Amino acid sequence: MKHETENFDPLAWKYLDGEITEAEFSELQEALKQDQELRRRYQLLVEVHHGLDTLPAESDATRLDIDRGRQRTTRRESNRSVGIAILASLLVVIGLVLWNGGDQPLDVVLTASRDADWRGAELMEGDTATTRMMHLMSGAVALHFPGKTDVIIEGPAVFQVQDNRTVEISSGTITVHHEGRPGDFKLLTPVGKFTDLGTRFGVKVGNGVTDSVVMTEVYEGEVVFDDPEQESLSLMDGDAYAIVGNNEHRSVYSEIGGEQVQVTGTFELSDSEQRLKSTENLALGKPVSTPAYYNVPKHGQVFPAAALTDNRLNDSGSPWNWSFWLAPNGDAGEFTLDLLDVYDISRIELMNTRNRQYADRGIDTFEIEISEDGKTFRHLLDGTLERVEFHDANYFKFEVFSFDTVPARYVRFRGKSHFHRTGAHPSPGSGGLNEIRVFE
Repeated sequence: MKHETENFDPLAWKYLDGEITEAEFSELQEALKQDQELRRRYQLLVEVHHGLDTLPAESDATRLDIDRGRQRTTRRESNRSVGIAILASLLVVIGLVLWNGGDQPLDVVLTASRDADWRGAELMEGDTATTRMMHLMSGAVALHFPGKTDVIIEGPAVFQVQDNRTVEISSGTITVHHEGRPGDFKLLTPVGKFTDLGTRFGVKVGNGVTDSVVMTEVYEGEVVFDDPEQESLSLMDGDAYAIVGNNEHRSVYSEIGGEQVQVTGTFELSDSEQRLKSTENLALGKPVSTPAYYNVPKHGQVFPAAALTDNRLNDSGSPWNWSFWLAPNGDAGEFTLDLLDVYDISRIELMNTRNRQYADRGIDTFEIEISEDGKTFRHLLDGTLERVEFHDANYFKFEVFSFDTVPARYVRFRGKSHFHRTGAHPSPGSGGLNEIRVFE
């Protein structure tokens, strides 16, 4: 053994705890590259490290066997391997691949980066990728492939760009948007290969002691999973599966822990500018103030502005706990949302109200102003919302208002006109909204 265990173990533990320096990481790489016994030792330490974590209780899952092009659904009594694979180390494969990196130049460019924390080799915005193994400890990066493919990789992740049309991800989350020739981009994972036929899809890879779990969801288009042992599986819009296994066996599930598989990235690439922006709704749970609101507590008809950011939609709720905001009778209303920090925002989404079965309220026209300090506001946009015709969830929708990126902490909404009821039982009506969402 070229490196003594007592010298190797502290390096490995620092790496697993995310406290290793670049110099120490290089030393760890060299040790793993030179000594097979240390590679085995490293994998053992990974298993011990993550064996301290609490594993979830065993749960059922729906298994889809790929058999001559058909998907056969059966029930398994337990799915312990799925639970282990999800919560076990995302880094277990590093000890098996860390020393295989090359350094061949490619035409793949890192176009955007956000809070990227690298271990070992790193890439900056504008850099051309190589075939070296990359370890992104945290943050996210966007890579552009020459075949009209953009991928976003979120840490912690271990990946390798193999050529101008292929990337291999050993752990982490990746979102792919391929607009080039069908089949011209491939994603390699520990359980098999995904061939993109012109689509948008996401993949999340985790690794356990013996098996890996690869969760995938297709947002648009079609992607094909090539199983070395069985026929290929075609995934279309809305399909989402977890593929569990290794080089020798694979099983496909539509549920994990009794819930549908879902892969949601934390970042997306801006269409108008090459930057990564968060997909988080910045308004969720944030405070909202208003000069006045419709308030008749005796009958439970209370509609405060706090309901605008509670993520309850479609005129739902119950007396004293309704999900929407209403202005006082005859008033279009206004409110101010505090995001609690200054963000670069580029999109606001609004869901109108109709006041349940009464159909006598809601915003018609409005304006939005923004401020960084809560004192000086500037005009952002004017808009119009559609009337919600029926008290049915299918008729409530978010209307999207996009604009050039601007910094803002406060978002002030002013109603200009509102809906009301006419006919045999007229009502003065008022303004009102179900929800406001704000995004980078």
